[in-house]
Amino acid sequence: MKVSLKEYLNLLSKYLKSQINSVIILATVLAGNIILQLANPQILRYFLDEATKGDTARRLTIAAIIFIGAAILQQGFNLIATYLSQNIGWRATNGLRVDLIEHCINLDMEFHKAHQPGELIERIDGDVNALFNFFSKFILNVLTNGVLLMGILLLLLREDLRIGLSLGVFAIAALCILWYLQSTKVDSWVIDRDAYGKLYGFIGEQITSTEDIRSSGAKNYVMNRFYDMLRKLLPITTKAVMNYYNMWSATLIIFTLGNVIAFGLSAYLFKKGVITIGTVYLIFSYTELLARPIEQIRQQLQDLQKAGASITRVKELLGTKSKIYEGESELTSSGSIEVNFDNVSFSYEEDSQVLKDICVQVPKGKILGVLGHTGSGKTTLAKLLVRLYDVDSGKIYLNNCSIEELTFKELRDKIAYVTQEVQLFQASVRDNLTMFNKNVKDEEILKVLYDVGLNQWYEGLSDGLGTVLQAGGGGLSAGEAQLLSFC
Repeated sequence: MKVSLKEYLNLLSKYLKSQINSVIILATVLAGNIILQLANPQILRYFLDEATKGDTARRLTIAAIIFIGAAILQQGFNLIATYLSQNIGWRATNGLRVDLIEHCINLDMEFHKAHQPGELIERIDGDVNALFNFFSKFILNVLTNGVLLMGILLLLLREDLRIGLSLGVFAIAALCILWYLQSTKVDSWVIDRDAYGKLYGFIGEQITSTEDIRSSGAKNYVMNRFYDMLRKLLPITTKAVMNYYNMWSATLIIFTLGNVIAFGLSAYLFKKGVITIGTVYLIFSYTELLARPIEQIRQQLQDLQKAGASITRVKELLGTKSKIYEGESELTSSGSIEVNFDNVSFSYEEDSQVLKDICVQVPKGKILGVLGHTGSGKTTLAKLLVRLYDVDSGKIYLNNCSIEELTFKELRDKIAYVTQEVQLFQASVRDNLTMFNKNVKDEEILKVLYDVGLNQWYEGLSDGLGTVLQAGGGGLSAGEAQLLSFC
């Protein structure tokens, strides 16, 4: 799948718009760097021509000092440009990560069932990582080297029309060939990124199921599946990498042709007495300088193959829509809520119905306990109530208002859903209980802890509410972790 130039530019503009000041400063620094790169060969030509004339040492010394000063200044520009481009790249990719995470959080459970956590991590972090060079070095190298390329060709045209035109045709042909090679190889990187996403998804799933795998003696089965995935991954990655190195080989051939053109024309014009030895050096210096932007553009086009694959996958992810649509209403009454399941039917799979014609009414202020064997649909009822899934038929009402008509915020403000598996962050007790909401007062937190009977546990904490818990509830008993999740 080819990624159009418009799609590349749209992504750049979206995430660089907020950093326009940094981009302008970067452009200014790069302009100064280009001027110095173009000026240095001119200084050396002057030095060589004056030396062959037997001119005074004073002029040669001044030329040498100017050359050294320009070289030092150029390194300073490079340092500033690298810092700015890295800063821009990190800010842009972090912004994209935030957008992807927010989008995935708002997708329905069917999407999350179809995509394992490890796969999503690879798509959100791995694919965006591949775009880092696109945001930072793409601007630094491609745009700068494009301008540098034009500057070199203009200066060569000024020296001699034949040299300028010959190397100009060479440069245009080289860039066209490299762009063609880049644009035809994106698909292999899309397949490669997808394969790695599935691999990391598999690894993440197996790590979370380590105890079950060991207890059921399924270690060999899991390892065989892992080896099978690696065997399938090898030819996919090999094909993508070989396409990567095809561009490297093409660049070597192009550089060789450039040197042949420069050598042949310089020798011919020098014999004719049209140019001096200093101009011969200038032509070779500019030819080498011409090779540098083409080489760096080639590297960026190789990275663009990966970026194109990542952009395709990012667009696909952002284009995924939730099948659960948000309502617009809010509950008019406050206080206790009446819950009503009216002929509710639901199935996870088309041919396997979990709930059929369920009718339940829970009046305000009443408590209902649902008993049943494993797989009977107890957890499913709770998931339907908070709209992690939508019912196949029937309706669920809160105070005679269908939950499909309520906004997600209103629905989840009114209903607390505690999962069977305890989910705790590696963060302080305070952050775990408030979900990082700084507006909740410590007095309110302590009241809740005492209400659920965790007063003795709290009083034994070394740093009170600031005590950091281990991820997943490590260091807590199952009962303590469950009570904390209720708070």
